[in-house]
Amino acid sequence: MKSRLLSIISLVIGAAIFIYLLKKTGTAEVVARVRALGVGFVLILTISAVRQFARAYAWLRCLSDDQRSVGLGAILRARLAGDAMADLTAAGPVIGEPIKIAQLKGKLSLTAIVSSLAVENLAYTISVCLMVLAGTLTLLTVFAVGDSIRNASLLALGLVSMLLLSVLVILKQRWRVVSSTLAIFLAFFNRAQEKLSRVHELEDYVFDFYAKRRVDFLIVALCELTFHLAGVIEIYVTLHLIGSPGSWVIAFILEAVNRVINIVFAFVPAMVGVDEAGTGLLTNVLGLGTTTGVTLAIVRKARMLVWIGLGFLFLSKPQTLLHKHDRL
Repeated sequence: MKSRLLSIISLVIGAAIFIYLLKKTGTAEVVARVRALGVGFVLILTISAVRQFARAYAWLRCLSDDQRSVGLGAILRARLAGDAMADLTAAGPVIGEPIKIAQLKGKLSLTAIVSSLAVENLAYTISVCLMVLAGTLTLLTVFAVGDSIRNASLLALGLVSMLLLSVLVILKQRWRVVSSTLAIFLAFFNRAQEKLSRVHELEDYVFDFYAKRRVDFLIVALCELTFHLAGVIEIYVTLHLIGSPGSWVIAFILEAVNRVINIVFAFVPAMVGVDEAGTGLLTNVLGLGTTTGVTLAIVRKARMLVWIGLGFLFLSKPQTLLHKHDRL
């Protein structure tokens, strides 16, 4: 109930921001730029498909050799189904990740699904931290920004650096942060030890993956790199298609900041309003104008809706198939 209320409130506020930005930048101009895409939107979808497959394959490589027979298709469907719900609700990953797990139930053990998903999410988090650091440093180095943008960028650099360093130290030292924290909350329950033993298994899987499975780690890292690289290419191509050609440096900075927006405002359904506001502000700083950023965010939203639609399609069909399989 609270999640639904938060979704409605955030959606209303986001919609208000979206309408305000359209009026401020000029609805006719934004519409004209979007229409200029034409069949180019198919190219944008193709590039974004590379991103979907990259993270799906990264998740597949996080499974052990004997578990990968589940196939890339099943992993991809689970990802799209989970992301569809996460993108449209305020709960975000809180509801999206369990849906991914549920989509593979009956094909893999729960331990295998959760462990591999945790490893991939952690790899993605590390890659996002590196992306944000690189993008922010590039912004501060190449462009003359105002004091407010500079101070916000320096704050982001500090916070992300601390997060990245903490994650790396935890992995290196094999600190059981999750189980230790959970132990405090489970101290008053009888089955605390049983639950903690499962968390210990999960932590060991994560630690061992990064310490012992060097080839898989390299492949996963390359997949995450491909995800971000495709994001930069998508923005670069979109800017040219909407008539606001920008450099590869600008596309790189925009993609890095977009990762921050996606994380900070994950509770806003479909990023309505906040993506347009954040991207519009940044493109104005980069010399492309606010209209370019708003248009870029709208195109990105249209692409997102296509994947959300496909995700909901997978969300319904596999459930039926699994149910029939369970009855045999």
